[in-house]
Amino acid sequence: MFKKSRRKIVAAIMSVLVLLWVGTLGVIYTSSYIEMSRRNETMMTAHAEMYTLSNPFENMPPIMPKPDGGGDRFDPGFAESPMFQLSTFYTVAMSYDGSVLEIRNNQPNVHSDNDLKEFATEIINGNKTKGTDNDLAFYKTDKSGYNLVVFMDNTVINENAATLFRYTLIFGGIALIVFFFLSQLLARKIIHPLEESYKKQKQFISDAGHELKTPV
Repeated sequence: MFKKSRRKIVAAIMSVLVLLWVGTLGVIYTSSYIEMSRRNETMMTAHAEMYTLSNPFENMPPIMPKPDGGGDRFDPGFAESPMFQLSTFYTVAMSYDGSVLEIRNNQPNVHSDNDLKEFATEIINGNKTKGTDNDLAFYKTDKSGYNLVVFMDNTVINENAATLFRYTLIFGGIALIVFFFLSQLLARKIIHPLEESYKKQKQFISDAGHELKTPV
C-alpha cells in the first residue's frame, strides 16, 4: 500500500517537473524563433529597399518609387549596425519575363549562382513572399520594374540553435534523473510518518485483541 503511494507521489512530482521543463523550453524556443524570423524579415526588407541594379538594361521599364516611401521606413544608421553588416545576403534580380538581370553572390563556394537562380525562380513562380528553406531565409519583392529575391544565410544561427538545443536536452535529462532520485527521497519522508503510525495502530489493535482474549 505504502509503496504504491510512494510511486504515485514520485509520478506526480516528475510529471510537474517535466511539464514545467517542456513548457519553459517551448516558450523560450518559440519566442526565439519568432524574434529571429522578425529580425531576418526586417533586415531582408531593408536590404531589398536599398538594392539597385548595377547596370540596368536599356529596355527595362522605368523604375518608379514605391508609394510607401521605400527605404525611408528604416533608420539611416540601420545599414551600419553590426548585425546588418555581419549578415550574409544573396540577391537575384529577374525581369518579369523570367530572365536573370543580376545575381550578387559573395560566397559562390557556399551557394552557386545556378542554385540561387533556380531557387529564386521557384519563389517568384510560387505564392510565398517570405519564408525559410534549410539554412536560407528568403524575401521576394517587386521593385517596380523587376522582381527581386533576397536570401539571408542562417547557417551559423541554425548551428548555434541546434547546439544549444542539444545541450539543453542533455543537461535537462541529467537534471530530471537527479530530481527523480530526490523525489523518491522526498516521497519516503512523506510516507514514513504515515507508515510508522499505521504500524503502531496495527500493533495496538493486535495487543488489544490479545488482551481481550485473555481471561480476567
